[in-house]
Amino acid sequence: MRECVSISAVEAAARSNNRPGPDHMNCGESVIAALWDAFEPDFPRAVVAAGAGMGAGVGGSGCICGALAGGVAFLGLMLETKERAKPAAAELHDAFCAGVGKRTPCCRVLTRGMEWTSPERIAHCQSNCALAAAEAARILCRELNVQLEA
Repeated sequence: MRECVSISAVEAAARSNNRPGPDHMNCGESVIAALWDAFEPDFPRAVVAAGAGMGAGVGGSGCICGALAGGVAFLGLMLETKERAKPAAAELHDAFCAGVGKRTPCCRVLTRGMEWTSPERIAHCQSNCALAAAEAARILCRELNVQLEA
């Protein structure tokens, strides 16, 4: 695992992973990949596939934002126990909701009024990915005693 993590690099990676095109990752995959790349943990990068069903609000349901779900999943992988992961997940949820300015992390609410393929919605979701990844990284740095790169 790395000794130092750059929040700005995590944000940039999460945005870039979620760009349209042949290498597109959905929001859950984008966040997990950005966090894996930042921390380089002792488990395979193949865990990014855990986010495969998180896009468009977990399975396309429009419910919980896949970016937040990806962040929560990665917290669990890194913190390893319910006792450590649950309060961290609650903290991530609250920081995410505050960051998006909504009381809910519901994809349907976060993207209301946006055409799915519009540049507005794409940019919005990329921002949500950056937010979830950055907040998860901050929590993990604190919990795992990893330095934040200036």
